[in-house]
Amino acid sequence: MGKNKLKTAIFITARTKSTRLPKKVLLEIKGKTIIEHLIERLKLANLPDLIVLCTSTNPNDDILVEIAKRNGIECFRGHEDDVLDRFEKAAALFNLDFIAVTWGDEPFCDPEYIDKMIELFKETNADYIKCDELPVGTFTYGLKVEALRKACQIKSETDTEIWGGYFTDSGIFDVKRLKVEDELIKNSKIRLTIDYPEDFEFIKEIFDRMGYEDGKPLPLRKVIQFVNEHPELQNINKDCQALYEANTKRLIKTKFMPKKNSGIKLWNKAKKIIPGGTQLFSKRVELFLPEQWPSYFKKAKGVEVWDLDGNKYIDMSYMGIGTGILGHADPDVNKAVKKVIDEGTMSTLNSPEEVELAELLIELHPWAKEVRFARTGGEAMAVAVRIARAHTGKDKVAFCGYHGWCDWYLAANLADKKNLDGQLLPGLDPAGVPRGLKGTAIPFNYNRIEELEKIVKENDVGVIVMEPRREHEPEKGFLENVRKIANRIGAVLIFDEITSGFRMNVGGIHMLYKVYPDIAVFAKAMSNGYPMAAVIGRKKVMDAAEKTFISSSYWTERIGPVAAIATIKKMKKYNVPKQLVKTGKAIGLGWQKLAKKHGLQIKIMNIPSLATFKFDHGKDSQALHTLFTQEMLKRGFLASKSIYVSYGHKAKHIQKYLKNVDEIFNFISKAIKDDAIYKSLEGPVAHTEFKRLT
Repeated sequence: MGKNKLKTAIFITARTKSTRLPKKVLLEIKGKTIIEHLIERLKLANLPDLIVLCTSTNPNDDILVEIAKRNGIECFRGHEDDVLDRFEKAAALFNLDFIAVTWGDEPFCDPEYIDKMIELFKETNADYIKCDELPVGTFTYGLKVEALRKACQIKSETDTEIWGGYFTDSGIFDVKRLKVEDELIKNSKIRLTIDYPEDFEFIKEIFDRMGYEDGKPLPLRKVIQFVNEHPELQNINKDCQALYEANTKRLIKTKFMPKKNSGIKLWNKAKKIIPGGTQLFSKRVELFLPEQWPSYFKKAKGVEVWDLDGNKYIDMSYMGIGTGILGHADPDVNKAVKKVIDEGTMSTLNSPEEVELAELLIELHPWAKEVRFARTGGEAMAVAVRIARAHTGKDKVAFCGYHGWCDWYLAANLADKKNLDGQLLPGLDPAGVPRGLKGTAIPFNYNRIEELEKIVKENDVGVIVMEPRREHEPEKGFLENVRKIANRIGAVLIFDEITSGFRMNVGGIHMLYKVYPDIAVFAKAMSNGYPMAAVIGRKKVMDAAEKTFISSSYWTERIGPVAAIATIKKMKKYNVPKQLVKTGKAIGLGWQKLAKKHGLQIKIMNIPSLATFKFDHGKDSQALHTLFTQEMLKRGFLASKSIYVSYGHKAKHIQKYLKNVDEIFNFISKAIKDDAIYKSLEGPVAHTEFKRLT
């Protein structure tokens, strides 16, 4: 066990929620609540270092917190139904090695045997100690915190109100029984817990008749002796034990069910045969929750995702990295796609839908007159820059923001490996990018018009590329001045709307600012999860596509255009962006209120429909994000720093999400105060994500 002194505690698990006898722990006898009688009794134990009330974050349990404070004991609030999770987090916060578990509705729990249980633990280092030879309502269970953590990692259930079977029936924990030598109380059939009104009547009768001894709670032996001498008392609740066992038999978990994670197993395999493990950097497991993230999905519908093991999650994260704007597998979009799948998606002839989609995009953006299509954002940006360079005959590109993986963009780091630090990854090595491109891509910061002025003064720039909006609003005149500079030097201005497009309005966000580029690029949300991208622009610029060679077989397939048409029409019909903004603002406001409530420092940024928050706690911020993702996953959420809000996110999802955020922010706040952040993590800290200047 090591040389350090073991730290032990008594946990009282209690909630006001009870279906059989509502608020039973608050019932009063002789001017004190049931739980206060218990606390008074537990204080007689000599060996525990502290007593902790473990309750839920439900506002109805606020009164229990007040009782704990009033009676000078610690308090922890956690998951309403997952008691084991609550225990684990409380044990981490108080740096415990062993806990004796009691229940708030058992006012005769015996402190003498709690001391004996701790002594047995020190002797044996057992994972789990049971003391079930005492009368019902007077015994406790002992848990080694290390074993508790293991159980929480591999259990499958989240409703763990009845949890003994996790330890006794799994065969993987060292279980010890604390023997009771006193024959008077050993295996007594007297029931001293409160589940039913008759139980309360029985307990009250004992208190009323016996009172206290020298101002202290009576020893358990004297209570048992008194009841044995008055057998008529046991008739009060004689049927309650059988009734309780019948009602809870179906809930007792006698089979240990390890939590599977087939996704991690497959991910580890993928990393050996797929460079990077996946095709998209943003989907790497290490960015979310190393060694724990589900990694792969079997099914996705609306805002729900099922992993390979059949576990269902609510997607409060990237929603297909921003592609699922209507919700995963939208029925209207799928219907349109299924129709053309049956009719044929590819032939020697062209798809008429690409003409329809081009007309639709031009209708949404009257400044644009011509359209070219691709199937992904990265290649669409390559197309856009190629066309712009062909039009101006100039190589140099001034850019702001993140624009993908292509050579023209990564070439920025040929001149200085720090050029993309704020826009992609710190110190990115542009391996494979031709050295001849050195100096052709030059970054500037968002809202820093003086930086762009300096670049165009010192370089013959032919193309300016930027995201019109990302983490922050453009300062007054910034976009307008970028447009003026492009006009002045004869450069092509490209707005990368791959992320921002269709999230604030049906079309490009630049339309809201009334600043119009020469080319705009769309992907992601425009087709709700089906591959599609578009490059739209002014005729004189787009005509330059004929001067160069831009061509691909699968850019002519039919599914992408059909999906985009169906998606855009549905967005127009239901004014989807308006709903996205409303939902995103509600989430952002929720984050703000809850952070303030729990004393956390966070920053909220991005457009409302791409809600993003960041912990602002210095070097520990990334660990806090990892902890947030870890705890949300346990509660059935795919969660990260950002939420790509979708039309599938309804009020019920937001309400449930914020309720759990409340719990976790509370937990994180205590972890910070108790210096238990890293101790609470069950795996490595997540890697840092893309960093952007915008």
